[in-house]
Amino acid sequence: MTMRKAFVSTASVLVVLMAVSLTFLIPSGAVTEEAQQRYLDAAYAQEEGREEASLPKPDAVLASAVFSDILPAATVDALPIDLFAPGNTPIAANYTENGYRDDTIIVELEQKRMYDSDVFIAYVKIATPSQLRTAVAGQKIGSSSTNHTSTICQNYNGIVAINGDYFTKTKAGYIVRMGETYREKTSQNMDLLLIDELGDFHIYLHGHDVQENGVASFLSEHEIVNGFFFGPALVVDGEVQEIPENYQFDPHQKNPRAGIAQLGTLTYALVAVNGRTDQSAGVTLAEFADIMNQIGAKQAYNLDGGNSATLAFNGEVYNDKPQAERAVTDIIYFASATAGE
Repeated sequence: MTMRKAFVSTASVLVVLMAVSLTFLIPSGAVTEEAQQRYLDAAYAQEEGREEASLPKPDAVLASAVFSDILPAATVDALPIDLFAPGNTPIAANYTENGYRDDTIIVELEQKRMYDSDVFIAYVKIATPSQLRTAVAGQKIGSSSTNHTSTICQNYNGIVAINGDYFTKTKAGYIVRMGETYREKTSQNMDLLLIDELGDFHIYLHGHDVQENGVASFLSEHEIVNGFFFGPALVVDGEVQEIPENYQFDPHQKNPRAGIAQLGTLTYALVAVNGRTDQSAGVTLAEFADIMNQIGAKQAYNLDGGNSATLAFNGEVYNDKPQAERAVTDIIYFASATAGE
């Protein structure tokens, strides 16, 4: 047998083994033949050592295949765009240790070991953009009140949540929560994330002119439902971003991190990385950007990190960090739109 034939044969066996194990490697759910073939094509190309821009990395396919190819209910009543309106009550029996699903939302949880750190991911697919929601700890936007991410999430019937950007500690940015505007300022130093009425992410890099032009273009076509000011941008239009040398919040030191990504239409990931312990070092922002890229992010944005970095699920802290949960001003959460049992 020639070396070439032996290599192809070995690669074929590996691909077959990957196919057999596919359902064990990706979040549970129906996988279409198209999604499975994309994974196999990517895995085979990797085994052959080919570099093809048209083929995503197998890890990225694994992260998003299920959610790219299935949808919850086709017809769903939208939740009110109101900062103080909770999501619909989730169905308690539908929670499992690793996720939740009903006719309007799919949540799948995963824990990974990357960069000598514990990485916690919640993949989310929703049926209507209104299920991507924000909440604050106080009775009005801009209040100095704080509470735990897990508690705020539970108060608003959230299924899964991550801490937000602690916007009361900053002085610039387009701060909009569920259509309610708190601040409209561009920034020379920090990146913006705007989420439109379709649930799509738009990231504008730092610079007054860049942001003024970007926001003006955005507003000519869309409404700002939620706007965040922290960053930096990690992935923009599928491209990993270079982290500015002097960006705030210790960009090049290993720290606990929190971030949000859009993987596709109404498909997202919430990511928290534990840090500052012997067991979990934490990550730099460049490493965090790579993590987002590996899970298939089209857009990804860094949120408040350090001890604020908290991923909550079903009223509990999912990222199981050794530090006590820190109280924050605001969260991003996903809710059910089901009419209930």
